Amino acid sequence: LFLITAWFCSYSYFADYLSKAMGLTDPQISYMLLLFGVMGVISNFLAGRLLGKYMINTTLFFLAGTFLMPFAFQYVTHSFLNISLVVGFWGVMYGPCFLIGVGYMVSAAQDAKEFANSLQTSFGNLGVSLGTATGGWFISHYGIAVTPWVGIGFGVLAVVMILWRAWLDRV
Repeated sequence: LFLITAWFCSYSYFADYLSKAMGLTDPQISYMLLLFGVMGVISNFLAGRLLGKYMINTTLFFLAGTFLMPFAFQYVTHSFLNISLVVGFWGVMYGPCFLIGVGYMVSAAQDAKEFANSLQTSFGNLGVSLGTATGGWFISHYGIAVTPWVGIGFGVLAVVMILWRAWLDRV
């Protein structure tokens, strides 16, 4: 839940953020959306291979995007090339969010994979809703420029839950 909520706090407002905070034109935003999607597809292959071998580390690696992206956008210059590099990296880090969510949830319930998968779908949808609502609330109160920073709190909660589960699995 927190993993997907963290990602969707900013992703839901991606195009608006690129327009208003980064100053991109509509055609440039279209290229950025394409770049984000292509990089997301590529990262899905990478995440799929890594999840089977290193579930927790892979999840934590891609979750790191919620911490890295705000800093990347904060310090990137407004040149199209620099923004493209950050958006490409964002696509890599955020692209496999649902794949990671499914893999992580199913790994927690090896004897009830169907139940875990349906539970993940429900909580994934809830995460999209919570992330979008939270991001929207912050935008309405503080402006679109804060969007990348909103997911950090949920990212912290996700890391705490992942580490707690790892600890419980060892006990």
